[in-house]
Amino acid sequence: MREKVAVLFSGGVESSCLLAHYCRLKFLTLPVYVRCGFSWEITEYSCAQKLWLNLKKSYKNLLPIRVVFLKGVRKEGSLEIPLRNFFLVSAITSVAVRRGIKRVAVGSLGIYPFPDNNRDYFDTMERLISTGLREEFRVETPFMSMEKGEIINRFKDIIPLQLTFSCIKPVNGIHCGKCEKCMERKEAFVEAGIPDPTRYAS
Repeated sequence: MREKVAVLFSGGVESSCLLAHYCRLKFLTLPVYVRCGFSWEITEYSCAQKLWLNLKKSYKNLLPIRVVFLKGVRKEGSLEIPLRNFFLVSAITSVAVRRGIKRVAVGSLGIYPFPDNNRDYFDTMERLISTGLREEFRVETPFMSMEKGEIINRFKDIIPLQLTFSCIKPVNGIHCGKCEKCMERKEAFVEAGIPDPTRYAS
């Protein structure tokens, strides 16, 4: 039986590359988009759908996007959202368990100094989930400790990077070019040493 994985998918650089990573490893790959009620999610999900359609042409083992609605701690306009990874992993785990999937994957790089953004935190969640299920369950972060520019370089010929989306203040469906996420994105392309294909409002 083909191995299965549920991937936390937002359409951003890391999560899109993560999706391709598991598809290339021949996993039956389920992308899970978590709606938390943030203002940018309408644009983000629309971009995620376009990217999924593009990847589906190459990967028949890519399953349809599953959307989950989550009411968690909201902190609009800030990079740090308290307990974000706890809520996201919990949400994607609930989807995975109902479908008989025993591993989930998150595209965290660990570059932010948030208390829930390191491998020790994910290891703890993995142990707790496995204990509660009475069987082994994996929470994987294959990109942990990598730089965003490194991810871009690794997947530049695999992922249509121009279709990825990472902005918390989109303008008319495109990146604002000014928010923290946009600045991080710009810096990553500079670090990768390749032209930035992103459309920015400014």
